[in-house]
Amino acid sequence: MTDRKELKDKIDHLREEIKHHDLMYYSFASPEISDYDYDMLVRELKKLEEQLSPDQEELVSEGEVGNDLRPDAKTIAHKQRMYSLDNAYSLEEVRSFLARIEQETGVFPQVCLEHKIDGFGINLYYEKGMLQYATTRGDGFEGEVVTPNVLTIKSIPQTIRIKSAAEIRGEIFIKSEDFLAMNETRREEGEKTFANPRNAAAGSIKLKNRDEIQKRHLNVFLYALGYSEKPLTGTQSGLLELFRENGFPISGDYIVVNSFDQLCDYCNAWEDKRYQLPYEIDGIVIKVNSFELQKRLGYTNKSPKWAIAYKFKPVEKQTKLLSVEYQVGRTGAITPVANLEPVYVSGSTVSRATLHNQDEISRLDLHEQDTVLIVKSGEIIPKILRAVTELRSPEARSIVFPQNCPVCDSLLIREADGSVTYCPNLNCPAQLQRRLEHFVSREAMDITGLGSSLIARLIEEGMLSNITDIYALDFAKIAGMERLGERSAANLQAAVISSKSQNLDRVLFALGIRYVGTKTARSLAEHFGSIENLANADKDALLGVPDVGERIADSLLSFFANPENHRLLNELKTLGLRLEYKLELSSEIFKDKTFLITGTLPGISRPEAEETIRKHGGTILGSVSRNLSYLIVGEKPGSKLDKAKKLPEINIIDWQQILDLIGAAG
Repeated sequence: MTDRKELKDKIDHLREEIKHHDLMYYSFASPEISDYDYDMLVRELKKLEEQLSPDQEELVSEGEVGNDLRPDAKTIAHKQRMYSLDNAYSLEEVRSFLARIEQETGVFPQVCLEHKIDGFGINLYYEKGMLQYATTRGDGFEGEVVTPNVLTIKSIPQTIRIKSAAEIRGEIFIKSEDFLAMNETRREEGEKTFANPRNAAAGSIKLKNRDEIQKRHLNVFLYALGYSEKPLTGTQSGLLELFRENGFPISGDYIVVNSFDQLCDYCNAWEDKRYQLPYEIDGIVIKVNSFELQKRLGYTNKSPKWAIAYKFKPVEKQTKLLSVEYQVGRTGAITPVANLEPVYVSGSTVSRATLHNQDEISRLDLHEQDTVLIVKSGEIIPKILRAVTELRSPEARSIVFPQNCPVCDSLLIREADGSVTYCPNLNCPAQLQRRLEHFVSREAMDITGLGSSLIARLIEEGMLSNITDIYALDFAKIAGMERLGERSAANLQAAVISSKSQNLDRVLFALGIRYVGTKTARSLAEHFGSIENLANADKDALLGVPDVGERIADSLLSFFANPENHRLLNELKTLGLRLEYKLELSSEIFKDKTFLITGTLPGISRPEAEETIRKHGGTILGSVSRNLSYLIVGEKPGSKLDKAKKLPEINIIDWQQILDLIGAAG
């Protein structure tokens, strides 16, 4: 038998390792290992604990569930505890689970089979048919309040026909297509990408910026009842139909079976068909259908005894690493991508896999022509698990991250936290198309008529090779281009000339400085007044600006330390662009008045609307308070409207009323 001290040391080590992975998964939505590898650690711990003799019971873990609570988060206790499910990685384990129930009850139980959505648990509490609040699973006993963010998910009904108090539970998730698009955008912006849709959903539901949450297209399926003031139905399948009747989204592919063979047929079919779904599932949830029998079977200190999750095994394949290429995004972020010998895995052929950053290459210790083991992370993103070192050639050289941009040869810069390496050259050809698109966009320089397709044509014709070329375009030549003509060229020329008068905040945003969005650009422009003052500011001065933290300050210092960027700014100034901030008032009708916008306004973007208000003397606030004079309400308003209705001093109006006030003053 294993020595007591050695056994205890192994158990303590495993507990610490599992605790670390719980923290990364639940609190930071940034797992370092797969769900399968995590479950194997838990199983190993359980086997070691089973070796303990009765006098060593103090070593046995309590089977705590994970915890997604953040420090100082506002929480509400669940009216009924939220448990975790035990997992099975083979149908034989499922057979044993059902056999134990059959032995206890004398009959094979009727079970309801549902897709196991790989998302983020949510608890919705209703009273008298009205949604009262929404909480995360938290530690199982209490959850973090996320009600305003959950209200951005339009498929969640705020009123239902069920009038008794009830906790309705389910899973928030992101569809595969939306997840891939979101990660591509984050990669282009130099932001850290999400490992899988579950982490993206978990990271999204706790964001403070509701506009950003809405961009992430969160979805939800509801499938469970927590506390209920009175019984709603007698079976799990009946509950799902009751949810459907009350407007809750449910997964429509559940089934009730009465035999183990039927269960196997369903599980095997969906293990093959899961890639056809628009969202990710990682297994099948098996629940005793009868609520009466569920109550009789009860719970362990961690999981229900009447349910288990059959987890699909991750499919791993070996293939050859052919090369590593380095892609340059719009903001200059460098993303290494592995080119692989094509291999079929988890429903599709894989020939490329992102390596994320320099640290990932080092962690994997990749060498040229390595044989690598790959898996689809979350069954969506191809990921290299490890190099098969026993098959490596002794002469193989290590993959080394470049020091210079692979396109323009500029010296690459690595961020202080080490997560992103990027090219600081604004005129890097690899960044050109997307930088130009950003520069001319509506919220930046607003050069109407210079869309992505025309930019691509002008780059191909050699007429655009950097930002300054926009202001030296040959409009006569453009007039002669196919599908354009003199009117299009004249309109474009007028838009280019007009853009020179844009205020400094627009120019700062248009330059695409990392982490400088529209709000930060305005704060910087208002604070420093000119590009010269901003360029000469030290870190302490930058940190004194509202909305500017360490990351933005470092990005600005890096930008202005680059001689190429100074050259660009000098050229823009010579071309007549306005590199100063001066708000020219059209009137003072809104002087001493404060405004806030919620929802989408008709025919105008939010930044343009805010600019209009400022030009007439108004001030824009960031939140609803007693200091707010007017809340401007557009289509699909958020929680700001509900808060404003509770404060009688706030005037609630629409955009047309603002225009009427401006018109009356003119």
